[in-house]
Amino acid sequence: MKTSLTQPHFRGRGIVVGILIGLASAMVLVGVVAIWLNTVVYDTPTWRATSQEIIQDPAMQTQVSKYVVDQLYNPATVQNDVAGALPPQFKGFAPAVTSGLHQVAVGASERLLATTPVQNLFVTASVDAHDAFVRLIDNQAKFAKLNNGQVTLDLHPLLLQVADTAGFGAAAQNNLAPTAGQIDVMNSNQLSNVQTAVRIVHAISDWALVIVVVLFAAAIWLAHGYRRRALLWSAIGILVATLVLIFVRRILGENIVNALVSDVAVRPALITAWYIGTNVIGTINLTLLIVAILLVIGVWLSGAGRMSTSVRNRLAPWLVKPLYAFGIPAVVLLILIVWGPLPVFQKVIPVIIIAVLAAVGIEALRRQTIAEHPQAPSA
Repeated sequence: MKTSLTQPHFRGRGIVVGILIGLASAMVLVGVVAIWLNTVVYDTPTWRATSQEIIQDPAMQTQVSKYVVDQLYNPATVQNDVAGALPPQFKGFAPAVTSGLHQVAVGASERLLATTPVQNLFVTASVDAHDAFVRLIDNQAKFAKLNNGQVTLDLHPLLLQVADTAGFGAAAQNNLAPTAGQIDVMNSNQLSNVQTAVRIVHAISDWALVIVVVLFAAAIWLAHGYRRRALLWSAIGILVATLVLIFVRRILGENIVNALVSDVAVRPALITAWYIGTNVIGTINLTLLIVAILLVIGVWLSGAGRMSTSVRNRLAPWLVKPLYAFGIPAVVLLILIVWGPLPVFQKVIPVIIIAVLAAVGIEALRRQTIAEHPQAPSA
């Protein structure tokens, strides 16, 4: 009778623990997106700094240069002018000369984009588009009346600056359409579903991390008798969340840009901007990956398996002494911070999270080892 009552109760707790870990893992996704929204998307100074980083990227400068030159450069007109200037026997070379002039113009544009005044024009255009996007998210109806619900990156001043520096600013002023250089990024109809999701995430952003910690802690507390397994499930949940974030950033992000931006010529530049603008998500992904790995290692080392027990026995003389148990990992972490093999080790908050988690895990392992080797000196 006791077994028949206990077993369903055990299974019931297991289901609750699994649900809590699943919810916590889902909240990890929400929390990461919330951090990105708060620290990048909704923060104008950070967006300005990110825009500066974007335009300083060599690949981005090349793509923007090609776009700018394509807006200013009319191949048919240039080819006719070149053909008219060449002697009759050389008119057949006009297409090749035109193509060469196009490459020269792109190179000149790249050099201009490496200068601070021209970069500032790009940053200003990016910040204006950012402000339009935030207004669209926060107040769609009002913004739709003002600008037909369209978020536009206006590079028209950048075109005029490049043309003026190249020596044909007057011609550009007369010939360029007012909409030249204006890139339609997205409109309110495309964002009708996104707006709701962004507002919800933004609203719970301050509590996302607390909710994640509470859910994981509640799951592990309820898993009395199989907490090691609950920790392992938690690590797997974090790994799954990390993989989903990688998918969102790399695969889904490119698809979103392709779906929202109709101009094929500017898609590569905006995809590059997406990756740079979501560097925060990449850093958090690395932190989550390290946290999950630490959890898996801790669960394995604390297990009753022959190999994990053998490892604990070998490490016992070191683990029972705080100077070695905490000192050696601290030195390793310090080396990683100074060396910086991964960007995550250059960020204060991720390093604190890793250090605290490692310290808690080491202390738990120390206590287990001391209980298994009471004869070993602990100081």
